[in-house]
Amino acid sequence: MRKPKTFGEWCLLAGGILTLIVLMLALIGDLIAPGNTISSYIIIDGRSVEVPPLLPPLSRLHIDGRTVTFILGTDQLGRDVFSRLLAGARFVLAVAFLSTIVSTVIGVFLGLISGYIGGLFDRTLSLVMDSLYSLPGLIVAIALAAFLGTGLVNMSLAIAVAYIPSYFRMVRGNVFSLKGMPFIEASKIAGASPLSIALRQILPNTFPSIASLLPITFADAIITEAGLSFLGLGIEPPTPDWGFDLNKGRQFFLAGYWWIGIFPGLAIVITVLGFLLLGEGLNEVLNPKRWEA
Repeated sequence: MRKPKTFGEWCLLAGGILTLIVLMLALIGDLIAPGNTISSYIIIDGRSVEVPPLLPPLSRLHIDGRTVTFILGTDQLGRDVFSRLLAGARFVLAVAFLSTIVSTVIGVFLGLISGYIGGLFDRTLSLVMDSLYSLPGLIVAIALAAFLGTGLVNMSLAIAVAYIPSYFRMVRGNVFSLKGMPFIEASKIAGASPLSIALRQILPNTFPSIASLLPITFADAIITEAGLSFLGLGIEPPTPDWGFDLNKGRQFFLAGYWWIGIFPGLAIVITVLGFLLLGEGLNEVLNPKRWEA
């Protein structure tokens, strides 16, 4: 494996490492954490043991000759912060993944048909998407989440709507630049249908742009999900969630119990940074102009 040479390749490497670490911790979290994510007790040798609240990081609990270490301490209810952090990662990543997939599929499809058909249909759809694009994504998500209610699917749909215009505008622009190319004209002369041209000729040429936008949308979705949970529009407690725990942690910060809110906040920052670096790296690596320099 050769050493990265360009800024984009270094971003791709750093972002890949950060995102891989987050994904691995989310997948194996149950194996490396005490497990009391929603309750104030842990099970040891078949019996419930109450965990004291507000234990600082690296605290140890000695029970019947066994030692349980709370790496990041416990919260105000005695729940392990590290366990909630890892369990929350699974929920946050699930929401971000689902919302990214929905926004990508719908945005790419609408951008493809709008750019290829053109005319009044294109102008009308572009006006709707531009209007939606002009609004902050979090505001759109808040409005929809308040209407749809809490839950993984509802949150994902609320967040997805906010990012559909990004894919629509990008794909529509690519379609306009591609549909006058000689290979498209040759396909028309050969008798290819408009649907076949759009799906087999134009769509594959938009894949590099879509791939570079996916990690950025994923990062934005994580921030939006955390914002919704912070405002109480996310999931119902006591389900672990970074935004929810960050909100509760700020209430105890001034009292000296900083670890309750600091670690969920750091998890959001590190995860978002990883996906942003990944998106920046893909954008440079997949950009054909990079090779012309």
